[in-house]
Amino acid sequence: MAASMVQSVIEILDSAHTYRYELAEVLDGIKSLQDQINVSSDAALKQVETHFTKLKTAVIKSLDSRLSQLQHEIENIRKTALKPLDECKNLVDDGLTSAAQVMEEGGSILKNDPDKNLEAILNFKDDPKTKSLGSLPAIPESAEVACVNVSLTPDLRQQLEDAISMEGKVLAQAPVQIADVTEKPGSLLVQWGEENDEESEVCEFWLQYAKGSHKELNPTNAVFHTAYVGTSTSYLVKHLRIQTAYTFRVCGRGESDTPWSAWSVPRVSATSVEHYQWAEPRDETYSLSNENKTVTRTNEGLTHIIYSHKASLALGNTLTMKVLDDADKSPGDGLFLATTNDAADDFINGNAIYVNLYGSVFVNGQEMTMQLPDIKRGSVVAFELEAVSSSKVRVNIQTEDKEVTFDWKIEPNSPAAVVDQGMFGLAGGLDRSKGQEDRAFYFGVRFSQEDWKVAVD
Repeated sequence: MAASMVQSVIEILDSAHTYRYELAEVLDGIKSLQDQINVSSDAALKQVETHFTKLKTAVIKSLDSRLSQLQHEIENIRKTALKPLDECKNLVDDGLTSAAQVMEEGGSILKNDPDKNLEAILNFKDDPKTKSLGSLPAIPESAEVACVNVSLTPDLRQQLEDAISMEGKVLAQAPVQIADVTEKPGSLLVQWGEENDEESEVCEFWLQYAKGSHKELNPTNAVFHTAYVGTSTSYLVKHLRIQTAYTFRVCGRGESDTPWSAWSVPRVSATSVEHYQWAEPRDETYSLSNENKTVTRTNEGLTHIIYSHKASLALGNTLTMKVLDDADKSPGDGLFLATTNDAADDFINGNAIYVNLYGSVFVNGQEMTMQLPDIKRGSVVAFELEAVSSSKVRVNIQTEDKEVTFDWKIEPNSPAAVVDQGMFGLAGGLDRSKGQEDRAFYFGVRFSQEDWKVAVD
């Protein structure tokens, strides 16, 4: 009795310890969200202040520049319009001076007995100043002379106030957010969606990523690269280093001529799933390159088949084989998926999906009626697997514009790589509690002629 009571206390203590640990995780989550709110709010405040400070400086600078320009135009008009009038005034002033001189000289002649001074009178009459009397300079009509005025926008102030009052929009969340990031071989599948905003209708999306963990909305130390621009709501970002953090963000816009929305909350993820690789060759028949993602048939060795380095094509995933170079075709050569990697050259009749170089498809040794295009340099063949049941896998094969789908029966005792239970239930919709396990499959190629080169992705 006492022992059971002690055990119950121990169990309660264990529960309390677990509860404290879970509460601590909840607190960490709350703190992370609080930090997100506070950091984004501080960044938004700084962004608004910087924007309006620059805007204010730019507006004042523009107003001063325009004021100076208008003043300069007014002075130019004044200078140009006054010049002929100033010249005319100078003529009038000269005429007034001449008339005064004529009056002074004529008065002097009249005072000094003009009858006895005929020569002075003759000289006076022939004087140019005397002859110029009555010559008046012409002046323009009032309508012909500049009368400077300024045409100003009467409601510009109101327009500016209205425009400024509409500048900026504070959003609690960006209209597009990353919904999920799924690990794939050497890549990450990023999915996003629109938030509930009846005022906007996003038609185009822009996905970016940066190496490292950058949780700020507008990090200054991150170099973001464009991964995708288009209408899809998901994208597989390939050629990533495993166990390395990458930051993703997405935004959207309604039409191509509208501005992009604010960036989403950054999402930091990493993949632990190795990219597809070829196995180290057992002899010199094949050589590997590009981090073992590319295999080339050499002219050495006797083995025609090379497999992946492990069973790595999991259910729900896609494998792409791209033929980088080709050569002569030989019977029995092609691309395949298999449950094991122990077949020598006769894998066609084994538990395998095989596509020969002429586009014929064999499922467990049986040739299918539907064919694919010939496989040659530039061909891209994609294999996608989906669970149907614990003993059947649906295989979709696509190349060029042709696509075929077959159900591949897997032997119950097949060693088709059993891996951790986690993806099979999700990919195939099966109940993990019933004992079904994740499976992954080998891929491979068979070439008899040298120079064939195939890359996997």
